[in-house]
Amino acid sequence: MAETAARPVRLTGFRAARWAWRFARDPLVAARDAFDAFGPFLVLAAAVPLTRPRRTVLLDVPLVLTAGPAFNRELLSDPATWRGVSLLPGGPRNSAARRISQGLTRVTGERHVQYRRLLAPPLHKDSVRASAARMAQLAEAEVASWPTGETVDLWDQPRRVMQRLAIELLFGGGDEQGYHIADMVSRLMQGKWSPGAFVPINLPVTPYGRIVRESELLERRILHWAQSKRGRTDSHDLASIIVNSSDADGRPLPDAAIIGQIPSLVAAASEAAQSALTWTLLLVAQHPEVASNLVEELRSKLAGPPPAVAAAGELPYLAAVVDESMRILPPVPVQIRVAQRETTIADCPVPAGTRVMLSTFLTNRMPDLYPEGDVFRPERWFGMARSPFQYPVFSGGPHGCPGYWFGLQGVRIALAAILTRYRPEFAPDARIDYKVQPTMRPLHKVPMRLVPQDGAFAAAPISGTIAKVVRFPQ
Repeated sequence: MAETAARPVRLTGFRAARWAWRFARDPLVAARDAFDAFGPFLVLAAAVPLTRPRRTVLLDVPLVLTAGPAFNRELLSDPATWRGVSLLPGGPRNSAARRISQGLTRVTGERHVQYRRLLAPPLHKDSVRASAARMAQLAEAEVASWPTGETVDLWDQPRRVMQRLAIELLFGGGDEQGYHIADMVSRLMQGKWSPGAFVPINLPVTPYGRIVRESELLERRILHWAQSKRGRTDSHDLASIIVNSSDADGRPLPDAAIIGQIPSLVAAASEAAQSALTWTLLLVAQHPEVASNLVEELRSKLAGPPPAVAAAGELPYLAAVVDESMRILPPVPVQIRVAQRETTIADCPVPAGTRVMLSTFLTNRMPDLYPEGDVFRPERWFGMARSPFQYPVFSGGPHGCPGYWFGLQGVRIALAAILTRYRPEFAPDARIDYKVQPTMRPLHKVPMRLVPQDGAFAAAPISGTIAKVVRFPQ
């Protein structure tokens, strides 16, 4: 694909507001429709032309939608200009909600380099591979506790297994504090994107007020958890590494820095992987031929006692299934970047504060990269390589996801542990709607029956918004 960026299409006034509202309601379908109508570079602004950047605003700043490798490369390669946004909500000045939002996604420059250097060893590919046996043991134990033959929630079961892998392998395990903190972080992430959360009315009954108060409780729990780790550095425990590290001047990190880093690390360690596992289970169950091929690979290559599942991370068809699932339903389908100064996008001037939506969802469907992009076809990955800017599932550039290998191996091993034991089955005419908060997740509970694995996969008719973004077999 020739990585050349298009010129912008500018929408102003009511048309801009209408499209902004559509993005807020459904960023995936709106992005697809906007791409079809306007191309890969859309600017939503007030009635002032883009050539006067200081006054080109919609709610104070332009909102820009981009898609494609050229835009991904330009913005993700320059984190000093284009800062990421927090996974967590933020809040009033000097509040706990504001402090817990100052995590790795917002840190830039030397501080970001310092944190990545500290956290790199347990997340390195070799360290992740060395943990495969323990990861398989944990996944097998969790999956074995699920109720065979009963109906469970498609979102909740992946949450249980991926959270267990993250807390036990990356945060020291051993007590319930990490699990409680992970649940609170997940609720706050959802709260950030819930209706009403953007209206800063700080009352106990408002969405914004509930976020502020829950953040205060989370902050207290993090400090208590941090105190239990202080002076006991564990090279495999990300929280312990942060708690026992020093600032640039060699002094112990202040509580504010610890409070800022730990929530985003907990979220990054499990939320995206949970989303990937959730949608992979659905896609596999709805594509019987893929499911049969995958189960055959698992049976032939992982024969033996449960620890054999540790080898799942190296299986080619399983790898292709997970890669294809994350392509068609990315765990984080939209990445948001904010301009820290007056700058340009594809040589077009934009003011400081411009917010850009980099659409992973659209990039992963561009026909010159991925023909029939709304079709789930794992075989397309055999012999195909894509750069992080062409397949930005884990972002790219200097601020690309440092937990890439852990999340990838976790999803593969968990999927193998599930499918060697169960066949997930969905009721006919099940309705599945999605939301983006900021990970892609079901809007409501989705009943899934755990049938003992018998290989009798059959697609069930699926309705809801998920059917608007995936072409399921008829």
